[in-house]
Amino acid sequence: MMQAKLINDITDLSWLSKAFDTDIKRKVFDEVSKDWKTMEEIEEKYGEDGKRALKFFEKVKMVETRWIMSENGKAKKEYHAFYTAFHINVMTSIDVIRDVFSIVLLDEEKFKEIEEKVYEMVGEEGELSREIEKELSLSPIQMRCIVKRSDKLEYRGMKIERYEQ
Repeated sequence: MMQAKLINDITDLSWLSKAFDTDIKRKVFDEVSKDWKTMEEIEEKYGEDGKRALKFFEKVKMVETRWIMSENGKAKKEYHAFYTAFHINVMTSIDVIRDVFSIVLLDEEKFKEIEEKVYEMVGEEGELSREIEKELSLSPIQMRCIVKRSDKLEYRGMKIERYEQ
């Protein structure tokens, strides 16, 4: 059965643009599309990059999870691709699309620089997004795109926090 992920928020293009941008991400997604896999299996086969890819897919809700018991009696999390297609339906103003693409099209080095600034600003407790937007002279749309593209940040209500699993 085909499951389509609905994309109706233009800022979702920021994470979607990075979902399959490397061979490892594509291979990891192929693996979890075929069968349930544990983080350990992915890390063993693809290393730290594979682990980061799987965490990113979990953050953007591209995979579903379940818990199983291993041979030694410990619970393990397994991952499986939930979606086989995208349905993209967005309408937006020129101002908004401009802000979205200003983040989507940033080269990786520049993006990592901004991401690291935000990461440091949110600290252990998190920070209101509007405070970071003011400090870095970003629009709310740009800030949402940065957080969605990042594998280190997430929104919790109006706050930006460090992404922890």
